[in-house]
Parts: sequence; C-alpha cells; structure tokens
Amino acid sequence: MMPKTENRKPKTLFSWLADSLGDLWYRLDRRHREITRRNLAFAYGPELRDPELERIARGVFRHFVRFAWEMVELLVAPLTYIERKVVILGEEHVQAALAQGRGLIAITAHAGNWEYTAMGYSLRYQPLAVVAREMDSPWGSKLARYLRQRTGNWMVDKQRGLKAILAHLKQNHRVAVVIDQNTTTEGGLLVDFFGKPARTTPVAAVLARHRDIPVLPVLARRLPDGRHLLVMLPSIPMEKTDDLQADIQRHLELQNQVIEAWVRACPEQWLWLHRRWKNQYEDMYRGL
Repeated sequence: MMPKTENRKPKTLFSWLADSLGDLWYRLDRRHREITRRNLAFAYGPELRDPELERIARGVFRHFVRFAWEMVELLVAPLTYIERKVVILGEEHVQAALAQGRGLIAITAHAGNWEYTAMGYSLRYQPLAVVAREMDSPWGSKLARYLRQRTGNWMVDKQRGLKAILAHLKQNHRVAVVIDQNTTTEGGLLVDFFGKPARTTPVAAVLARHRDIPVLPVLARRLPDGRHLLVMLPSIPMEKTDDLQADIQRHLELQNQVIEAWVRACPEQWLWLHRRWKNQYEDMYRGL
C-alpha cells in the first residue's frame, strides 16, 4: 500500500520557516539523509517511486524541525497550554485494562511527537512510567528527566528497568515502552516490520504471556492545525498455547503490524533517521 500524503493548507510564517530549515538540514546532513532514503527504499521497495520517496524523506526532516521547536515548548510553556494541544482518543480502552488490577503496558513508537502526547496524557489523566534509555550526556540526561517528570511522569531506566516496571504494574500503573528501535541480538526477537525481519524488544509480550498484563498500542501524530493526536487502541490479545515461544512471537508480530499500519498512514512523522534494520542488514548502512 502506498503511503498517504498529508493535507496541504496555506503555509503560515512558522510553517514556511520550519520547512525551509528542514530542507536545509536535508541538504547538509548527508548521513541522516542517506539513512532515511535507504530505509524508505528498503521498507517500501518498488511500490515507492523516487519522487514520492524524496517527498517523504524531506517531510521527515521537516517534521523533526517542528519536533525540536515543540520540545522547547514542553520545557517552558504553561502546563495548561500543553494539555490543550493534545487530543486524546480511546481512554475507555485504558480504563478497561486497568479494571483488571494488573496495570498495563502501553507500547508506542517514535511517531508524531511522542514526548508531547505523553506529557499531555499525564496532565489529562494519570502519570505514566516511561521506560527509556538514559542519555550518554549527563546534561542531556538531566534535561530529558526534567522534561518527562515535569507533568508527574516517572522515569524508568531501560537498561535496568524490569524490577521498576514490575513495581509500577503491581500498583496498577500505566507503563509506556517504545518498541520500534533496533536492539542487540540478545535483547530482541526477529519480527517482520514492513515485511523485513527487525529486532524487536519482547518485554511487553513476555509480561503479557507470563503475568497476563494487558498490552495496548498507544500512538501519536501531529495534526494539520498543530495539535497532537494520541490514540489508545484495545489490548492486543495474548493467545496461550503449549508453545510459549510461539505465543510471544505471535504477540510481537501483532504489535509490529499495528505500528507499521500507523507509520504507513503518515510516514513523514516516523523516525526513518534511525537504522532500524542494522542488526540484520548492516551492509545496508555501509559508509554511514
């Protein structure tokens, strides 16, 4: 299926400036430009002709220029302003999952502005336990922690997080896990993403299989008017058989299918700059 295009409206001065900066970044940053183009060509194959590939690739850079500005908003804007800019759908699915009393895992992706919607959600409803890797830079790590905790969310270090995740689930909390990045061979299972095997973290599927934790896809997108849409989908069913490994693999496949469909609907707003298939196709990124 070909990627969909975004609605086109007359540009404001901000939109013109953001697009111009995105185009300049695209021209100057060969490494990320090539990663993006190679990822798109690999994912879509011959269904994506070069003019459309170029349009989407430029759109990715324009998107992340806006993303950078929105991060400044998140640091300094009044919390009431942030809450007003987030549109939330599907909270009934969250409440149905929490009614089981075991907490829930919200699987999400680097789509839209995931930081903005996480903050907006905690302002509207309840805090999230956000599982993320600590940044290498101490300054950057402190800034990220301040940003995510500004609205009451908890930070869980991805590298040593299982104990903390279980503690939050025991308190019937919402735990957010981003699952669309490449992992080490030991840290992930091979699951198709755009029809190509990609290493995917199994933590949500493992907890669903062993502890009956509900797993909900929770995905974001920037709307044409500048607001941010956050959609909570129903829990992904865990089918239990005598083959534990097959159960986990099947659940992971369902997770990736939901995320792929979301990305296909608006490919400009996903992190194509990341080397998603590096684990299995390292030669694809040679020279970068």
